[in-house]
Amino acid sequence: MMLEAIYLDIALLVLTAIIAPYLRKQPKILYVLASLALAFTLLVSLEESLSGTIATGEMVTDWFTSLILTIVLADILVVIASSFQALNLSPEGPSFIATLLLGITGLIGLSHAGTILMLLVSWILVSVTSYAMIALMKDKYSASGATKYGLMSLASSMLLLLSLTFVTTQDPKLSITPLSSPPIIVAVATLAFSAAAFGFKAGIFPFHGWLPDTYGISDPYPVAVVAAISKAAVILAFYKLAILIAPIVSSHWLTLLGILSVLTMTYGNITALLQKGFQGILAYSSIAHAGYILIGIAALSLPDPHLRYLAMLGLLMQLVTYSFAKTGLFLLAKLIRQKESPPLKLEHLNGLSRVDGSLAASSLILVLSLMGMPPLVGFWGKLFLFFSVVGPATWLTAIALINTGIAAAYYARIIKAMYFEPGSPNLSKDRGLKVAVIISAIISLLAGFIPIFLPIQ
Repeated sequence: MMLEAIYLDIALLVLTAIIAPYLRKQPKILYVLASLALAFTLLVSLEESLSGTIATGEMVTDWFTSLILTIVLADILVVIASSFQALNLSPEGPSFIATLLLGITGLIGLSHAGTILMLLVSWILVSVTSYAMIALMKDKYSASGATKYGLMSLASSMLLLLSLTFVTTQDPKLSITPLSSPPIIVAVATLAFSAAAFGFKAGIFPFHGWLPDTYGISDPYPVAVVAAISKAAVILAFYKLAILIAPIVSSHWLTLLGILSVLTMTYGNITALLQKGFQGILAYSSIAHAGYILIGIAALSLPDPHLRYLAMLGLLMQLVTYSFAKTGLFLLAKLIRQKESPPLKLEHLNGLSRVDGSLAASSLILVLSLMGMPPLVGFWGKLFLFFSVVGPATWLTAIALINTGIAAAYYARIIKAMYFEPGSPNLSKDRGLKVAVIISAIISLLAGFIPIFLPIQ
């Protein structure tokens, strides 16, 4: 019965995407259909996470992949359900919705991928649609960011194809199951090329070159959506790769991804400190958060099931933190930044608390969550991630703690601008986007209580 629901779910998303261009003159109908399709997808994914493992050939999923999908779907639904005015005013609104629904279909494929072929096709679909959503805004800043994003997405897909070619030499059935005993050189090569492929997508150092332009200067509305989808896609892809080769390259896996994590979070945090633009800070902060996520991914190779479980909980909590906080803060940027105008500087936030107290308070919660302030969800995400490697890689936990302190400095600059600097931001009249920011903050606040109910093994 669950499989039928998944197939129906995919059919609804694809069908809605196909008919979207024909509903340009009936935006309310398209808006309702898209919201219903996403809501149904969310319910199916939530039911999957409660039902346990599903394994039927091409379709393989478990509680972890289902919850990753659920988190992103909830985040996207918050955005779309609040975006009627923003999408209705844009001539590319129907195309954006169609592209987004196809991207969600690709994310479903990644979550359920039971074969290498399904993993590769789903990855390409997510990559292409992510690039297209940025490009659809058509202003000169988005065009520049989308061009670099498109080139990096192409490089990512080609590297992933190359890395998975190594695996096919060991498993002609192409199933995502632990490889029996491949030569260590094959497994290490697969890990190295896959890390590069996923690194281009997530903005992992040194494959991050596109991200500052895409996130830092493009129209912030599509970035609010793409940021969550991209990070979820990388977590899912690494998780599937871990099933294939992690037991074989355990020490290499932890070392390589640990080093990439240190380089990524350190580069992202230090560079964010130097930024004068609000979107620039958010962009380099996204690079830093890719480094934190890599800690949990590195721990997926550990032989201790308790540590792996902590890493998975940390990845889930960190994805909740990142998805809703970045969504809310990029939508805040959209509320202030006018179309075709340059990227926001930090000074554009000056005096926000005096202009709109509820919006400033919501943004404060999101910033504190990214900072890792207890009891918000961001605190729990970092706590679980750091504890998962504190024994096997104490050096990684120590450097991550130092980076958390560095990050607090530039997050404090955002808070200072909103609450302690004189100014009067010119906010958009779009109440829907403001509601989305507030809902994102509420979810970030309430999600901080989830660990109380989690079974810690």
